[in-house]
Amino acid sequence: MHNKFLYSLYDFSLNSHTSEFLSNKINNVISEIGDDKFAAIVTDNASNMKLAHQIVHKTYPKILNLNCIAHCINLISKDILSKY
Repeated sequence: MHNKFLYSLYDFSLNSHTSEFLSNKINNVISEIGDDKFAAIVTDNASNMKLAHQIVHKTYPKILNLNCIAHCINLISKDILSKY
């Protein structure tokens, strides 16, 4: 049995990262793989991602939406170090 940890990788640098765009891309991946294979979605805590989480949650209420703790720690560290 082979486990996939990275299903797909896209360059969205030329796209506007609206909550609608992002939730559409997330929903497409969930739909392709199957919602029964997901326990959670982990992203940063940006406002567009918060809204994308809400949109995805309407379609897939059993999938948890989590914020990346490493990203949060990085932001906190950056704030602390910028004061010195």
